[in-house]
Amino acid sequence: MNRQKKISLFIVFTLIFGVIAVFHESRVGRFIDREVYEIIYASESFITTALMLGLTQLGEVLSMIVMSLIVISILMLYKLKVHALFMILSMLTSTILIPVLKHSFDRERPSFLRLIEISGFSFPSGHAVGSSIFFGSLATVINHTNLNNKAILLTVCASFILLISSSRVYLGVHYPTDVIAGAVIGLAVVFGTSAILHKSLKRYKLSR
Repeated sequence: MNRQKKISLFIVFTLIFGVIAVFHESRVGRFIDREVYEIIYASESFITTALMLGLTQLGEVLSMIVMSLIVISILMLYKLKVHALFMILSMLTSTILIPVLKHSFDRERPSFLRLIEISGFSFPSGHAVGSSIFFGSLATVINHTNLNNKAILLTVCASFILLISSSRVYLGVHYPTDVIAGAVIGLAVVFGTSAILHKSLKRYKLSR
């Protein structure tokens, strides 16, 4: 993917976030929240709940920090300093962006069934933002390598974003529009940061 496409995707995802931010409290937004929530929660079971609790823990701040440090350490070990810088910049953006957006919209969390208790504002989902930035950045790094089975690895990254985001709706602590907006703005950050470091990322590749 060239730099122009990355910039275009950054703009598109940012605009999508803007649309969701404007209409998330509207009749359409509430309709989406209700319909998507019913689809996700229809899978309620003991096993699903246990899985979702594990996934939501994976998206916690401490987990993201630990996983980021591991990935950055591996990249430094392979002397891929630009890739490590890309991960650092992406994750630092996450730590700044999440509280700024949450306090800008001040949306209260859902009042219907909750399987866990948590405080703070709801829009956008911090787990969705953080996981989409981390796994999206990891996918970008993988895409700039010569590793085998890249398609499988990229699918795994995308699956974690989807599952961690869905876990927040299933557990009743976020509306669907919260996690959709979070994932969208998180991916916008990934594409934006990748566009800035595009030439440097393409210059160095990690072989298997």
